[in-house]
Amino acid sequence: MARTATTKARARKTVSSMPRAAILITGVPGTGKTTLARALCEKSGSFLLEINELAELLGLYTHTDPADGAKVVRLPELARELTEAINAEKKSVVAEGHLGCEMKLPVQKVLVLRCDPRELRARLASRNYPPAKLSQNALSEALDYCTVQSEKHYGARKVWEIDTTGKSFAQVQKQAEAIISGKMKTHARVSFPDALMREAITGEKIQKIFGSSGS
Repeated sequence: MARTATTKARARKTVSSMPRAAILITGVPGTGKTTLARALCEKSGSFLLEINELAELLGLYTHTDPADGAKVVRLPELARELTEAINAEKKSVVAEGHLGCEMKLPVQKVLVLRCDPRELRARLASRNYPPAKLSQNALSEALDYCTVQSEKHYGARKVWEIDTTGKSFAQVQKQAEAIISGKMKTHARVSFPDALMREAITGEKIQKIFGSSGS
């Protein structure tokens, strides 16, 4: 009995002394970021930091782009507020939002949720996205935009892609948990080369996407 009690005490001490973790989940709208982040936090007890919600709360949006209805945010200020919030939180943190790929936050791993642009278009259409905004996001996904920006700000070693195309939520969550826990060692690359032609890529469109990131 004494040995069992000692073992349990050591286990509690080990758990309490484990370093807190901070994870970012990013990706274009419609890839399932919010659903995954909320599920992970509910299961682990981590603090959920919704990037769009914080930007709205602090009034960090400058205006709405008339071309596609997207809100334009003051990225440096948002990055500073998010960094302070993550560092101040005592629990582990799951930050979630597509804007997370546009800045460098104090996180250990970045999960980029991906989706084939054909399926993404269907998901966004079901949310009644305006045609211009829908096309912009499908094109961004075809160009691997969030992956490229995440690797730019966090380094490739911290960035993990998860293809959500045709997968159940349980499958996506299982893969995310394997990445976060360290059980998954291999970085799987995700790309949709056929989508480049379907989305009618032009130099002007590419410049619009990569030139308007605010970074």
